[in-house]
Amino acid sequence: MKQSNTLVGILWLSLAEILFVACWTAIKFLGSRLPLFEIVFFRAIISVVVLLPLVWWHMRSFRGSNLRRLFLRSLFGWIAMCLSFYGMIHLRMGNAATLINTMPVFVALLSPAMLGEPLARKQFVFILLAFAGVGFILKPDATILNAPAILTLASGLLTALAMIQIRQLHATDTTMTITFYFTAISAILTAPLAVRGFLMPTISEAGWLIFIGVVISFAQLFMTRAYRYAGAATIAPFTYVAVIGAFVAGLIFFEEIPDGWSLIGAAIIAGGGIGVMLTAPHPEKVRQMQAQGSN
Repeated sequence: MKQSNTLVGILWLSLAEILFVACWTAIKFLGSRLPLFEIVFFRAIISVVVLLPLVWWHMRSFRGSNLRRLFLRSLFGWIAMCLSFYGMIHLRMGNAATLINTMPVFVALLSPAMLGEPLARKQFVFILLAFAGVGFILKPDATILNAPAILTLASGLLTALAMIQIRQLHATDTTMTITFYFTAISAILTAPLAVRGFLMPTISEAGWLIFIGVVISFAQLFMTRAYRYAGAATIAPFTYVAVIGAFVAGLIFFEEIPDGWSLIGAAIIAGGGIGVMLTAPHPEKVRQMQAQGSN
């Protein structure tokens, strides 16, 4: 039964990652004409519309408990979303997806200072490995100052900051509340930016904007469901399904042929990220060490 639950969790997570790739493909297509903040706004506001009835049905309230941390999670997540969308539009999809998925590496680096969680020696080795892979993606030459690549890598860091806030929010707020506040605050923050330079979407573009908002909302819910069936260390490596999918989608839809260095870098980053997740200290051990430190 336990093995069956793990398989179900892997399937839910893989489905979520495939849906993310579908949305990234639509974002790249729309980004050839529509302004970035217009795409971000519609992604956020449509998700709010999708989540409103779901939150009310499950919670009967839109009130959050830890408003300060909910705002911080939303702010970090919003900036990360803007940067990741920018990267998807201006970089090859596979490279952008790989840089975005440096998030687990940054979480491991930041957790000792922000969460008081220890950093295992093996994790540090995998972190160094992952950053070596980043060098292959950025290319160790003049293009290392390529703004889209640097900003997309920054989205991985900001997503990690958002994830750390989420870890702390789970003690006070539900996943659905956290997700709703993120989409609502993102819509509010983006609205004034979207108004400037607004372009009226065509019927086709409007359809894709609706697609992105709806599908990303369900992808997030599917991801949440996945972690109910199996432990994070077991299924989290399957988040890299999105990296593989992004390389494939870029090749099929945009004729993006990845160079050898990018493929090597993606493999190294994925290996490092998976290693960081698999070698993370067990939660019970972390609690014991934190208790000893407070004595």
